[in-house]
Amino acid sequence: MNDIYTDQPLNFATIRLFLTRFESILLFLSLTLVVAVLLVVFGQPTSILGYFEQQSSLTPLGQITISFISGFGVLALSRVLLSLVGRKHDLSPAAMVIWIVAELIVCVSVIALVLWGLCGGGTVNLASLVGALVLGMAGVLLVPTVVTYLIRRLREAQDEVVRLRQLTGHQDGQAKQAAEASVNFFAKGGRLAFSTRMGNILYIEAADNYVNIHYLNGEKEETFILFNSMKNIEKSFAGTSLMRCHRGYMVNADNVRLMRKEALGLVLEINHCAKTIPVSKSFAEPVTQYFAYNTNMTLPNE
Repeated sequence: MNDIYTDQPLNFATIRLFLTRFESILLFLSLTLVVAVLLVVFGQPTSILGYFEQQSSLTPLGQITISFISGFGVLALSRVLLSLVGRKHDLSPAAMVIWIVAELIVCVSVIALVLWGLCGGGTVNLASLVGALVLGMAGVLLVPTVVTYLIRRLREAQDEVVRLRQLTGHQDGQAKQAAEASVNFFAKGGRLAFSTRMGNILYIEAADNYVNIHYLNGEKEETFILFNSMKNIEKSFAGTSLMRCHRGYMVNADNVRLMRKEALGLVLEINHCAKTIPVSKSFAEPVTQYFAYNTNMTLPNE
């Protein structure tokens, strides 16, 4: 079962996952206990004792406290069992509803029986008592349920933000390493003729039996003339950011700052370079797909 429900809509799958997560159950039970204690201390739960004939030596507060502890024990046992069952089986919506309703009935029954016993037995206005207990239990459970759900969603969202930051940092690190990596250009015959960092390469231009490598030297654009063909260069750098965009041009995609559409087709603007590089129709699709899937660049409309 998938344990991540951040950014998922509020539906049965997310509610089921929320109800069966052990961490959520612990948080829910803790909040329920706090609400119950506040109710006993600051509320007027002893009014429930008006449904019983009082034949007990215990104080009203003592009777209410013991009965609430009994109900909380039943609730805790039910939620732990729900977590165990939910991790092994995909409970249907009907099964979840039946479980929660049965849990409420058992909790109310246990509280009523414990109160009846603590009060010394005798007659009791059962219908009115059950109605009061059901309303009271619903009120006690509603706030912890909502707060627990919101807290869990917030924590999952925070975890997702951290994960995305780590992923982005990793990708940025990979991009930086790629830009810092050295690239070697060989002349025909295999002789090493030129070497620089990948991040320095701006674009490569075909010139008969030569290619002109336009690169950065500090902040200045310079050109190295290499005795080799564009086809060989393209083959040597397949799979890198050096990509063919035209019969006569290759560009370093990492240094492309803008793609725009003109009357004759797409053109690329290069960092630190006044020249625009054309994209021919035969390369338009692979070039736009590369930038669409590998960068955040806004692409021109068709």
